[in-house]
Amino acid sequence: MNCRITNVRYVALGVPNLAEQVEFYRDTWGLVERESGKDVAFMGTVSSTDPYVLRLRKTESERVDLVSFAVPTAADVDAYAADFRRRGIEIISGPGLVDLPGGGYGLRIFDPEGRTLEIAAEVEPVAARALLEREWMPGKLSHVVLNTPDLEGMIAWYCDVLGMRLSDRLADLMGFLAVDSHWHHALALARGAYPSINHVAYESRGIDEYMRASGRLMRAGENCVWGPGRHGPGDNTFSYFQDRGGFVVEYTTALQYIEDWSTWVPTVHPTIPEWSDQWGTACPRQAEPFLGPRDSGLFVAPPF
Repeated sequence: MNCRITNVRYVALGVPNLAEQVEFYRDTWGLVERESGKDVAFMGTVSSTDPYVLRLRKTESERVDLVSFAVPTAADVDAYAADFRRRGIEIISGPGLVDLPGGGYGLRIFDPEGRTLEIAAEVEPVAARALLEREWMPGKLSHVVLNTPDLEGMIAWYCDVLGMRLSDRLADLMGFLAVDSHWHHALALARGAYPSINHVAYESRGIDEYMRASGRLMRAGENCVWGPGRHGPGDNTFSYFQDRGGFVVEYTTALQYIEDWSTWVPTVHPTIPEWSDQWGTACPRQAEPFLGPRDSGLFVAPPF
């Protein structure tokens, strides 16, 4: 299957402490509360035309409701649906109209470890504006990293079934996957003891804005689990923090842009300090937060 996915649309999390999480992502992290109800909140950014980049739903325990991928047209959704049927992959819902803010046309499946994945197109855009110089708020969703106990199997599945390409590796610990764009990765898979979310990354306007965002949270006493620094694979900056439920979120910018994929050769990068953080500025890495809360949502599709 050729990759028709252009980017990660949004991540949906189930959280017991909905009000606290909404407050964190709105007032501390810098997202915009688009629409909220008693048990759900949709969060966007001021500079993205996507209706939302994060959905929070009140649940009894932490879970990843779903990861949503964007494709250009309904025909692309249908093409994935036909291929899933040919492969014998169960379609949880769709393809059909999406009954959520922004609407659209989409479908949902489980990946082999039980995560709910959505592929959607033709979502109604919202008004947006360019971020201004020195504005610290994140501008869009950059990428998502998932933990898996079967790293090679999951890399193979996402490449074969969804059409993603392996752009680079970090030793035998991570695989970086690109979609139908020029960016180094939209998804990465990391070796972990159990399936969970490693982190969700949000893009800043530039280096100065990324540092202002990072410094603002550090000055406020938020738990910086690693950063500020600059990675080797992907060449992007990083500052990782924990939200109110223990999920790790990242400010990043300057992700590597690949001009010509036909000449790109994936590299296995070493796990040395000089390559984990090219600048050498990051605080000591707290390993435990990146394991993520145990996901109670595997093979249990969210209600909406």
